[in-house]
Amino acid sequence: MAADTNVPSLEAGAELERTLDRLEARMEALQLSMCTRRTSPRFELWRHDLRETRETWFRLVDPDGQDPTGEGT
Repeated sequence: MAADTNVPSLEAGAELERTLDRLEARMEALQLSMCTRRTSPRFELWRHDLRETRETWFRLVDPDGQDPTGEGT
């Protein structure tokens, strides 16, 4: 029986889930840093990193979609 090439392998699916979990944890950590240390000189760096992390997460979840929350939130 031939494998269906349209269905991702179990390993690839598990790796995607782990990657999404890591990105979610990173977003939470960045948001916490931004909330608790608003006067930090790193604030703008954290904001930029959070934006890029969110974009990556959404691109992995739905490659053809876009961030439904918008830029300003």
